[in-house]
Amino acid sequence: MPVARITVVTETPETVGDLVAILREAHLEVQVVNDLRLGLARTSPGDAALVLDVSDIDEVALSALRHDIEGQPIPVLVFTTSTEAGAGSAALDAGAAELLATTMPAQEVLARVLAVLRRHRGLPERDASVLRGGPVVVDGRTGRVEVDGRAVVLTALELKLLSYFLRHPDEPLARAHLLDVVWGYSVGGLDTVTVHVRRLREKIEADPSRPALIHTVWGVGYRFSPDLP
Repeated sequence: MPVARITVVTETPETVGDLVAILREAHLEVQVVNDLRLGLARTSPGDAALVLDVSDIDEVALSALRHDIEGQPIPVLVFTTSTEAGAGSAALDAGAAELLATTMPAQEVLARVLAVLRRHRGLPERDASVLRGGPVVVDGRTGRVEVDGRAVVLTALELKLLSYFLRHPDEPLARAHLLDVVWGYSVGGLDTVTVHVRRLREKIEADPSRPALIHTVWGVGYRFSPDLP
């Protein structure tokens, strides 16, 4: 019996045939719809995830979907057939939780999907404490985030990334390490970490161009040190 339902939205169903087969072989229930708005409307908090085929969507149109993606009660993954460097980065900028591509081996595609499902399902129970770091306060039970008393809306993945930073203050954290502990896999995807750190800075830093909370450690990765000058 299928254990989770994933909605795949695409204008060209033939391009996602292999992806759908991979997911169904893993006993995931998959529905394919060819209209983005219909796909968004058919999702609910009880669903597992939404996969958006962005192969035929330009960056301008994708950026316009930022509100719809961030407003989803479930994680949104993006799928692309493009082989160009940086393909799908606009989708990550728009708030997508993960990038899937036809150039990836089937095992990696499935590993990324399952890692997203584990993160999404486990997030509410994983941490019920209140985390604090400088002006940042995270309520792990409700997921509420405040910076200097101002409420900040984060995606589920951004919340997990920020929470990990708060649990490891002043500790240099390599991008590969963050990819492993936050995303759930240990190879590839380092640009994904860079994109999400940039988005997180845009939401919690007073001046993202001169970060005072999440510092870049050149040659290593990042460090959350709110007390650094």
